[in-house]
Amino acid sequence: METERVFRELYDLVRAEMEDGGAHDFDHVERVLRLAVRIAEEEGADVEVVRFAALLHDLERAREDRGEVECHATASAERAERLLLERGLSREFAARVAECIRSHRFRKGLHPESIEARVLSDADKLDATGAVGIARAYLFGGKYGQRVWEEEPKDVRFYPGMRGAEYSPRTEYELKLSRLRERMFTATGRRIAEHRSRFMELFFEELEKEVRGER
Repeated sequence: METERVFRELYDLVRAEMEDGGAHDFDHVERVLRLAVRIAEEEGADVEVVRFAALLHDLERAREDRGEVECHATASAERAERLLLERGLSREFAARVAECIRSHRFRKGLHPESIEARVLSDADKLDATGAVGIARAYLFGGKYGQRVWEEEPKDVRFYPGMRGAEYSPRTEYELKLSRLRERMFTATGRRIAEHRSRFMELFFEELEKEVRGER
């Protein structure tokens, strides 16, 4: 099948470009891809559109991190559309994939309209929750020398110019991770988010007790 050949070709391209992307590396892409397919199947979405959108959704993330583009979601959508058209897939299909990518970002304030876009948005946010979400927060924290526990979480999220060591996984949990379940668009996403959110809550409750010597 032509679409499968294109998918495998782009899979190799994305893997080569995102091997060393930290918390947004190719492992993240693969986790989002698996979750997105699962949610798409349960929600009756177009799985092919979702597969391509999940694969390509963070393709330009590194360029945003380097300050070369303002928004990786917009840049990734534009590049994804070009890549699909160059490989002979239809304009309609490429446009649907691009629409998913353009509106998936947590901070951009866009609201995904299609069921496929909502599936991708949920899958991407879910990868910041649960055990994986905690692991990613500490992966970031370790890179910047953050403390295991911050007694008083901050009231602002990490922003350009803030010293990495000033932030903490606990603040990230309080300000973002604990609230992601409220931003799910699909019933499947909400169900998964509830389970993962409860795990995070228990983890940080236990961590606090252990840090204080109560366990």
